Amino acid sequence: MLLGKYEHSLDDKLRLTIPAKLRTKLGNIVYVSKGFEGSLELRSSVEFEKWANSIMSFSNMNSESRMLTREIMANSVEAEIDSSGRIKIPGNLLNTANIDKDVYILGLGSKAEIWDRTKYDNYQNINSEKMEEIADNLSGKIT
Repeated sequence: MLLGKYEHSLDDKLRLTIPAKLRTKLGNIVYVSKGFEGSLELRSSVEFEKWANSIMSFSNMNSESRMLTREIMANSVEAEIDSSGRIKIPGNLLNTANIDKDVYILGLGSKAEIWDRTKYDNYQNINSEKMEEIADNLSGKIT
């Protein structure tokens, strides 16, 4: 399980060091995808295959399903973690998430999210007050 919040920075070659605690659980090959709320998502090979299969199982007859499939699959890349624990993130994905240099890597169970640090701080400031309300609304749905 991927857990924690880590502060890192991209180097000049657009490489990102993956925290050691996450690397041991991800394996050498990972997948980086366009995420939600302006983030990127990082998954192990096994988790990415599950994610991709769930997306591709949506009806191809539905325009929203086709759009989501295009957005996720066309904006996903396989990356190998190098001997220094880094991955190379393509510029187009960094641009999609407005990531410049400083990031947070958030462990969220089966995936990690990569956020531009300033963007995430703003997101968290706006949404932190809603946490209790959301928890109350979901309390009957949590098992």
